Amino acid sequence: MSVARVEHGAPLVSIVISSFNYARFLSFAIDSALGQTYGNIEVIVVDDGSTDASRAIIARYGERIHAVLKPNGGETSACNAGFAVARGDIVLFLDSDDMLEAPAIERIVAATGPGVSAVQISVATVDYSGQPLGSVLPVLPRNWTPAHIRRTVMRAGVYPYPPTSGNAYARWFLDRVMPVPPDRIPQGLDGVLNGAAALHGDVVVLREVLASYRFHGANMAANAAVPAERWNFYVSLDLPRNAFLLEEARRLGIELTARTFEREFYFAQYRLASRKLRPDLHPIADDTLARAVARFLEAAAVAPDGSIRRVLLVAWGIAVALAPTAVADHLVRLRFSSRSRSRRLDRLLKLLRLVRRIPTAPHTGKGNASTAPEAAGQDDPAWLIGWRE
Repeated sequence: MSVARVEHGAPLVSIVISSFNYARFLSFAIDSALGQTYGNIEVIVVDDGSTDASRAIIARYGERIHAVLKPNGGETSACNAGFAVARGDIVLFLDSDDMLEAPAIERIVAATGPGVSAVQISVATVDYSGQPLGSVLPVLPRNWTPAHIRRTVMRAGVYPYPPTSGNAYARWFLDRVMPVPPDRIPQGLDGVLNGAAALHGDVVVLREVLASYRFHGANMAANAAVPAERWNFYVSLDLPRNAFLLEEARRLGIELTARTFEREFYFAQYRLASRKLRPDLHPIADDTLARAVARFLEAAAVAPDGSIRRVLLVAWGIAVALAPTAVADHLVRLRFSSRSRSRRLDRLLKLLRLVRRIPTAPHTGKGNASTAPEAAGQDDPAWLIGWRE
């Protein structure tokens, strides 16, 4: 059992780290959690049946953490197990290959209040060895408030949010939705929790970069083995999320429809790419290209993006739909992969806020995790604006 660091009167914050075969990164995540400037925390580490050295690393921390060792059950199963033992008033699920900045929890606690279901922070991308890649997630409209988020949810069901490690949830909210059934949502739990948080209360956004998302060859976001099939996978990942959130909205008496979730701009982009590039693997059986284009245009009309960015993305979508498949594939790569863009085009996209960059991205991990070849040559994480992990 871990010993929580107690400050009387301060809310207890649970940092739940779930890990599967990430021994090479795990200590960086644990150290970043233990190194918080906020005093009243507990660190829970869930090992989801790892076969590498993860459990030996966990054992070295002794009573400084609460270890949960379980058979492999997947992301949602691991988070459920961590939440089951968490005692915090606020819970943050930290991926074992990510890191928190030292003041992260302190800032999150300061932003909480009555009716706040979640606090979201900005996340800087880093490479395999922890070096900054220069992008910040998510890219958000200016003046992004809980009211703007609610309006976006009513129009499109989902809103832009950071990856898992950039979200902290109120206990009262999680008690209403967890445990999430792993058979329905085996992965992509962050999408379910972030969508549901906006249905239950206010989502407060902090633009300060307070965490690092490690972009490497082993995690889902960086896996570019079969790019044309990636979009089929993301559509299949979003469909159960959308169904879950639709049920939650109806349970709360909030008027959303299945069509609402089809207007989520990033889902619409993935759907268009999936239907155009690999219709044989497209998860929506009765979908047509014309319908995918129509939903894409509907989504663009309600997207919380600036006018220039929206016009450019609409032009991109129409070009993808009309072009021969080989050309469409190239256009999709231009949109989502820096390796397919010239340096001049890349700079232009950043200028137009199709990609957001910062000069340097502060990060907790200073040591090199590895210099393995897989650390180099990955897709630029700018396409993760959605968010997709």
